Amino acid sequence: MAILGFAVLVVGRPAPRYVIVGVPLILAGQAIRLLAAGYLSKDNELITAGPYALCRNPLYVGSFLISCGYLAIFGRLDVFAIGIVLFWLFHGGAVIYEENKLRSVFGSAYTKYVAEVPRFLPRSFRYSGNGAFSWRLVISNNEHRTAVLNVILSAAIVVNAFTLRVSPLSYLISLVQ
Repeated sequence: MAILGFAVLVVGRPAPRYVIVGVPLILAGQAIRLLAAGYLSKDNELITAGPYALCRNPLYVGSFLISCGYLAIFGRLDVFAIGIVLFWLFHGGAVIYEENKLRSVFGSAYTKYVAEVPRFLPRSFRYSGNGAFSWRLVISNNEHRTAVLNVILSAAIVVNAFTLRVSPLSYLISLVQ
């Protein structure tokens, strides 16, 4: 995801109208990832509370929103469409792999969880779950680094879109010519 942000900064010439759409998606996705990471105790216990009570893969939902935000900033439908396809090609297999791993580790508890909680699109908050939010988990899951990077990239994109309006790559090429 950060690669997309760097690509927007280096190659893109972000227009304010696309930044107004993209940056809120990036920040919303990052907020979801922070919240999810604050519940995630990897392989120790089946976490079913917080965002995991709404959908089984909130980290991927957050990543998807972040990716959509960066792709929207490019302002090109073809880039957006290709990016979405690539996102699911790379992440779809990981979701299936992780679900199979969780099924083998947690057995019937995970099977019950799958039956009650959707994979991606949240339903009502009916499933009472196991787990609690902890900033310690956010840090141990290294999500704080991702959050800082996405905030810095978003701020740089906003500054570029509303003041500079240049593509650094185009600028460097013009210097060489």
